[in-house]
Amino acid sequence: MARAPNGPLLDLTFAVTPKNGLTSAKRFLTEARDIRRWGRAWVVSLGIWVALDVLVQTQNYSWYREKGIPVPWPKFLGDYVDSAFWAFLTPFILLAVSRVPIERRTWRRAVPFHLLAGLAASAFWLPQLQTSRLVLAVFFDDASLFREMSASMGFRVAVEGLLLYTQVLAIGHGMHYYREYTARDLSASRLESQLAQAQLQILRMQLHPHFLFNTLNTISALIHKDVRAADRMLALLGDLLRDSFEKLGAQEVALKQELDFLDRYLEIEQTRFQDRLVVDKEIAPETLDALVPNLILQPLVENAIRHGIARRAGAGRIELRAWRDNGMLALRIRDDGPGLPTGASVSTRGGVGLANCQARLEQLYGRDHRFELSNRPEGGFEVVLAFPFRPCP
Repeated sequence: MARAPNGPLLDLTFAVTPKNGLTSAKRFLTEARDIRRWGRAWVVSLGIWVALDVLVQTQNYSWYREKGIPVPWPKFLGDYVDSAFWAFLTPFILLAVSRVPIERRTWRRAVPFHLLAGLAASAFWLPQLQTSRLVLAVFFDDASLFREMSASMGFRVAVEGLLLYTQVLAIGHGMHYYREYTARDLSASRLESQLAQAQLQILRMQLHPHFLFNTLNTISALIHKDVRAADRMLALLGDLLRDSFEKLGAQEVALKQELDFLDRYLEIEQTRFQDRLVVDKEIAPETLDALVPNLILQPLVENAIRHGIARRAGAGRIELRAWRDNGMLALRIRDDGPGLPTGASVSTRGGVGLANCQARLEQLYGRDHRFELSNRPEGGFEVVLAFPFRPCP
C-alpha cells in the first residue's frame, strides 16, 4: 500500500497483485515522481550504507596498521563510491520487492525477475566501478587500482553484484513480510472488534422484546383491575422505551443512568405488586460515575422479581448494592425468595436474562470479570457481578 509523502522513511511498499505485478510501469512512474519520499529514502539508504562501510573500513584500517602495511586510502575511497552507488539502487530494490515479492504463489516469476534485476544492477555497477577506479588511479597515481580492472573483472563484478543485490533483497523481504504481518494483524483486530460489537448489539437487542413483552403482560393483567395504574404503567413504559432507544448505540453507560432506568422499571413492578415488593439500595457514591454495561441491571432485577417475589404469598425484598472492590466495580442483587430447589441448575431459573448478561460481560471484559450465582444460606438467591472500575470520560 502506498503511503503519503510524510510517511516513514524507506516506506516504498505498494499493493501488488498477479495482474499488475510486471505490467504496472505507468503506475510505477507516477509513484516515482514523489520526489520528497524518494529523497528521504535515498538519504536514509546512503546513511546506512556509509555507516556500514565506515565499520568495515575501520576494521580494515586496524588490520593494515597492525600488520605494518601502508593503508590503501584510494581503495578505501573507491569502496565508499561503490557504497554510494548501491545506496542509490537500494530504494529501487525495495520497491521491486514490494512489487514482485518472492512468495509461494509468485516465486515462479519473482525469482527470474530478481535474478535479471540483480544482473542488471551489476551491469550498471561495472562501468561505475571502472570509471571510479580509473579516476582514483590517475588522481592518486596508484597503479594497484589498474590491476583491479583485469579481464575477469566483469565476472567478479557480476558475482559480487548479485551477492549485494541478494543481501538488500533479503532485508527488503524482511521489511515486506513484517508489514504484511502487521497489516493482517491490524485487520484481524479490527474484524474481531467489529464482530464483538455486533455480538453485543445482538445481545442487547434480545433484551428489548423480552422486557417489552413482560411489561405488556403486566399491563394487560392490571388493565381490568386498576385502569389508573395501567395508564401510569403505560406512561412509564413509554419513558423506558424512549430512554433505551436514546442509548441504543451505547454499550456502556454511567451507573447513575442505569439506576435511573431501573427506578422507572421498579415503579412499574411496584405498581403491580404494591406492598409486596420492597427494594433496598445501597450505592456507594463514588460508583455513580462508573461505567456499566447498558441495561445490565434490569434483567437481573426482573429475574429476582419473577422467581423470588412473585412466588411468595407475602411481601418480598430485593437488595441492590454497588461498591468499589480493589479496582473493580462490584454489583450485587439479592432476593429473599425460595432460591433454587435442591439439585436444580441455575439455567432453569436464568432464562434469557442471566444468560444474556453473562454473555455480554464476557464480550466486554473477557476474563476480567466475575459473574456468580448462588443460593443464600439464609434463603433466597444472589447474583454478584464485578468488572474493571472505569469512570465516565
